[in-house]
Amino acid sequence: MAKKPYFSIVKNETKREATIYIYGAIGGFDWNTYEEINTASSFTQEFNEVEKEADTIHIRINSPGGYVFEGNAIYNTLIASKKKIITYNDGLAASMAALILLAGDEINAFESSLLMIHNSSSYYFGNTKEVEAQLQAGIKIDKALGKTISKRLDITEEEVEKSYLNFKDNWYTSDEAQELGFYDKIITGEETQIPEDVMKLNTEQRFKKYAAMTFKLPTTQNPTQNKNKMSKPNSYPNLEATLGLKHPLATTENGSYLNEDQKQTLENQLSAQATSLKNAQDAKNKAVADLDEAKKNHSAALQAEKDKTTAAEKKIRDAATLAGVENLAEDASAEDIAKALTAQIEVLNGKPGAAHTNGVADEEESEFSYLNLESSIYKDLK
Repeated sequence: MAKKPYFSIVKNETKREATIYIYGAIGGFDWNTYEEINTASSFTQEFNEVEKEADTIHIRINSPGGYVFEGNAIYNTLIASKKKIITYNDGLAASMAALILLAGDEINAFESSLLMIHNSSSYYFGNTKEVEAQLQAGIKIDKALGKTISKRLDITEEEVEKSYLNFKDNWYTSDEAQELGFYDKIITGEETQIPEDVMKLNTEQRFKKYAAMTFKLPTTQNPTQNKNKMSKPNSYPNLEATLGLKHPLATTENGSYLNEDQKQTLENQLSAQATSLKNAQDAKNKAVADLDEAKKNHSAALQAEKDKTTAAEKKIRDAATLAGVENLAEDASAEDIAKALTAQIEVLNGKPGAAHTNGVADEEESEFSYLNLESSIYKDLK
């Protein structure tokens, strides 16, 4: 007959939560098949899969404890997780099960739950020296396990040895355990599955009692508890395209959700989009700055040309005035001034000075020199 596992997993994919039930002894050996059972390896493999899809993981415990190294590996797996771990004492958390309970970011118990803490125990075999070595190993195991209690209660290792690893079975009701600092919250209103005589049983008897128990574990989450109110979407084609999904998002009657890989892909896409947007904004700012600079340079060039034209207009106006052109309008164009000047030159017959009246050319007495239409004055106006 196939052995049932000592733990069970229930997922709530809509809320990205999962519950792991550790009910039964931790670790052991099946003398019928000569195989190890209830190992930390099997638990860790399942836990790693749960981590991919759940952000909050509930660990519910009803166990007499078990093998130190198996339980310690489970404890370290929970401590190392980056997800939120919430532990519950559903009935009994004794020995190694008690230390696994302490791995929670939040620790809960029921009113009738029992907590038991004691030193590690073992069977010793061999000669005197070999047994002495095993005894020293037992002392080191106790010190290692004591650090867990020291960390939770914020007390010294000496205080842990005096009160909890004092070579006795130290039993605590939920009220006592909460007062000492083991529990964050005591839950009311639910019955716990625990043998009535559990405190009278020795370690071996507790293991046999739990091995014979049949536990009723839920197979699905209660839909009425903490129901997600999000309406069911039809689809998210743009989001699915962004994520590069081969299949649509997982959808339930409560809505759609992303698994861990999809969430990471989306975060990477958003990060890339944010970088692209910043680069585009930087390029825009540079283009605006370049345009402003070009406008300034263009304005300066226009002003230079305007100044050049104004100077040329002044030269030809001065020349026209000197040639005797009269009644030039203040707003006369350079073209009009040039025409008037040309006409005046024709009147003067191209002769300098007063030759147009008396026919005498005296260059020393001349008031007006001959006008050359090829001079720079006219060239500037072309």
